[in-house]
Amino acid sequence: VAALTKAKAGAAVGNVRGGGDSTAAKPKRTAAKPKLASDAAASSSSSQSQTAQKVEVVEPSNNAIVHQKSEKEAATIRADLEKQVREIKATGVIMEADEHSLEMTGKLQEATRDLIKLRYGDFPDKNFRVKLDLEFQPTIPDFAAKGAEGSLVVELAPISLLPCSVYNFLEIARTWKKGAFHRNANHVLQAISRSDIKERMPFQEYHKDYPHKKGTMGYAGRPSGPEFYVSIQDNSRAHGPGSQQSHNPYEADCIIGTVIRGMEDGTVDRIHTMPGREFLGDKKKWVLIRRMHVMIPTGEGPEGYTEFSMSPLVIPDD
Repeated sequence: VAALTKAKAGAAVGNVRGGGDSTAAKPKRTAAKPKLASDAAASSSSSQSQTAQKVEVVEPSNNAIVHQKSEKEAATIRADLEKQVREIKATGVIMEADEHSLEMTGKLQEATRDLIKLRYGDFPDKNFRVKLDLEFQPTIPDFAAKGAEGSLVVELAPISLLPCSVYNFLEIARTWKKGAFHRNANHVLQAISRSDIKERMPFQEYHKDYPHKKGTMGYAGRPSGPEFYVSIQDNSRAHGPGSQQSHNPYEADCIIGTVIRGMEDGTVDRIHTMPGREFLGDKKKWVLIRRMHVMIPTGEGPEGYTEFSMSPLVIPDD
């Protein structure tokens, strides 16, 4: 009997679902089944899951937000921060020990890293390089034997340590017009710099992990730049923290990078044979810097570096 009753009920339901005879007996209405707490929780969880999925689709990733910033916008942000840092430095405060100064120089450094990545490329594990094409003049003692040509290659410091110094020199190299080594001292070879970069550094950027060792390149003066020099001896104390003045125990020359080609092959030593010592008034005794090349670490080309820019070969008149 139970089986027969079940069969009849199934047939009746089948007629309703299948659109059969409208006169077939309709199933009795039953009271709604009360929802259990577990059912409500499952429903709420399902609703939240759907909402979360919608948010994930609509909301852009952090990378997308960063990439939306244009080079022009990044340059504007950096220029505004640099202006504020210069104003702080002009007050005479010891910036390396002042909380507000450190906060603002930190913001400027971060904005500079952003601009470098947008303008020159983002290479987390490699450093930028700059090649200097030199011209030795007939006044150099070994001119007859070695001729006029020579070059230096500088690997710039990591932007994680010294972004402002690196950016400044990349811009000097990219917009290079002319310059020359014109100071022949016992500890440095200093060069005149003529490019679109005419201002000195906004603050004395220095890092203890990149001292002024032999073969490094730094910016001359306090405040530093745009003139620069190659250290031909260890100048960690002479140009490091607390040097060349007595009121600030932290201040040091800004540092740019390290000569990786030109120290071992004798080029730097050859510059050091310019006739005379210290600042040379006779331009015929200078070693000219005819051209600069910015090299970026793309993984292609010689040693994995590709030329990004090259300044004009023609040296403009004074």
